[in-house]
This record gives sequence, C-alpha cells and structure tokens, in this order.
Amino acid sequence: MSSESIDRAHQPAQVSFPWRLFWLLLIAAIVGVGAAVPLVLEVFQPLLKSGEPLPFPLPIIIAIGIAQNLILLSVAIGVGLLAGRKLGLGAPLLEGWLYGRQVRQSVGGSLGFGAMVGIAVGVVVLVPLLIAAPHLPGLPLVSAARAALWKRVIVGLYGGIDEEILTRLFLLSLFAWLGTKLFQKREAGLSAKVFWIANIVAAVLFGLGHLPSASLVMQITPAVVVIALVLNGIPAVTFGYLYWRRGLESAMIAHFCADFVLYAIGPAFLKT
Repeated sequence: MSSESIDRAHQPAQVSFPWRLFWLLLIAAIVGVGAAVPLVLEVFQPLLKSGEPLPFPLPIIIAIGIAQNLILLSVAIGVGLLAGRKLGLGAPLLEGWLYGRQVRQSVGGSLGFGAMVGIAVGVVVLVPLLIAAPHLPGLPLVSAARAALWKRVIVGLYGGIDEEILTRLFLLSLFAWLGTKLFQKREAGLSAKVFWIANIVAAVLFGLGHLPSASLVMQITPAVVVIALVLNGIPAVTFGYLYWRRGLESAMIAHFCADFVLYAIGPAFLKT
C-alpha cells in the first residue's frame, strides 16, 4: 500500500453504526437517482411514443421507481457499511470529516488520483464503443448523443454515486465479507485473494446488470453480452481496486469522470 493509503491502524474506536454517514450517502444517492431521470427519459423516448399505453401516468411511474430505488439503496448502504467496516472498507474521507478522525490520505490525493484513473478508464472504454457504434445503434452511447449536454453531464452523478454504492459498497463488501468467512478461518483482515475474487464477481454482476435496460432499446445477442461484460467489467474491477486501496470516495470520482468522458465527450466522436 502506498504512503497515501488509509491509516486504519491508529484510528479511534468506531461508533456502533455510522448513522451520519448512512444518511449522507442516502441523500447523495437520491440526488444521483434524480440526476439520471432527464437522460433516461430522453433515451427511452421512442418507447414512450410507441403508442403502447402505460399502466400508470408517467409521473407516477417515475415516483414509484424513485421509491423502489430509495428502499434498495437504504438496504445497500446499511449492509455495505456493516460488512465493509469489518474489513476496513468504506468511505474514510467522509468518516474523517463527519466524525473528526485523522486520515493519512489527503483529499486531493484520493480524489485527484481517482479522477485521473476515471478519465483513463473512460478513454479505454470509449474507443471500442466508437468502433462498435455503427453496428449497434441501440448502444446507450448512441442513444445518449441525442440528448442535451447538461443531461449527459449530470447522469454521471448516478453512476458515480448510486452505482458505486450498489456495486462497491454493497456487493463487493458483502462478497468480501462472505469470502473471509469461507476462506480465511484464521487470517485476520481482508486478504488480496479474497478481495480479487469478490471484485471480479461484483464486476461480472455489474456488467450483467446493464442488460435488462439495454434489452428495451436493442436486441441482446452474444456479442452484446460480451461487450457488456468486458466494457463494464474493466471499469468495475478498476473502481473496485480504488475502493479497496483509497476508499469509496476515490471510486466515486473515478466513475463520474469515466461517465463524463463517455457521455459528455464521447458523442462528439460519433460518425453521423
């Protein structure tokens, strides 16, 4: 671990449950869900105009979706914080700010490094997407290109906040905790082996999790499944590593920056 890595060995005793952190993350997650709505409505506009009647008025459908996300995110944050704290995973910068704890890792170092990694990941993923775009017009990148720039920018808040909470804080922490119970009978803490197993499993689920929404705008073929697994898996594994080594905040800023490259900058390179 680098000199900027989190110094957890000399931290004060943790509170029983970090409620202040829980509520902060939940509020941020609600903001992230709201930020995704404008672009989602733009991408799925053809479906809304298809003539098929909706079961409920659109505002009610949106409200139901937000309520479902609120319940899911509450559970994910709560379980993720409980599991992560047992392994030294979490949001050290936010905890240090909320609870007055000392952290060796600087805010600039954590977020700055995360931003650079996120931009690099965004470029790595963008290139094959641009190559595949002419053959797969239903790709989110292609659909999002029709939307206004501000919609494509703020949607990154959903990826950076909500997807990191669901995938890294919740899934990765839970799988890592289960892994320590199964494979680390005597060894304390989180071993690299268990982390990488948990990280890869969470990354695969992250990739597969994009298929249901993609199926609404494009046909799911074996090629689409491979693209979803590879091009979502690369960022997911990278963000998981940042979560492990530098904390949730670093993974969040990296995810946001990657989405910014993909959705705010990427459409400018599409051949029209």
